[in-house]
Amino acid sequence: MVPSPVGHALGGLIVGEVLAPSALILCAVAGVLPDVDFAWGGHNRETHSLGAAILTGLIVLAWKRSPRLAIAVTLSWATHILFDWLGSDDTPPLGVMALWPLNSNFYFADAFVFDAISRRYWLDNFFTHNAWAVAMEIAILGPPAAVLWLRRRRADRPQS
Repeated sequence: MVPSPVGHALGGLIVGEVLAPSALILCAVAGVLPDVDFAWGGHNRETHSLGAAILTGLIVLAWKRSPRLAIAVTLSWATHILFDWLGSDDTPPLGVMALWPLNSNFYFADAFVFDAISRRYWLDNFFTHNAWAVAMEIAILGPPAAVLWLRRRRADRPQS
């Protein structure tokens, strides 16, 4: 498994800050939601694809009738695919099924930008490894999220 829900939520928040500041929670949830596939044991498959991201955006468009919000949700979902592609996956099949439904190939960048979150709770370094991995996600994604948030707060302040 690659990045934690913290890193994925930050990806969604970054997109939300740029495209849909009034829907930050929805964008953060869209950044995390592809991992719903853990519920049926098919991690990194169809939900980790641009097809699923586009389908989710179309659902939001039909629900809210807001193209901007639909694009924000689609891109928030897509950050999850990007981050998992850039991660250090250690559970076969490696990578993500990024181009589903066009094909079912798995794609893996071999870039190791994000450390894999371990689910092996019995290992001695389980907590320290995962804490370090989450800290690195925050170090990488926190600054852009904070800059965008501060920029929006300044823009929203009443001019005197």
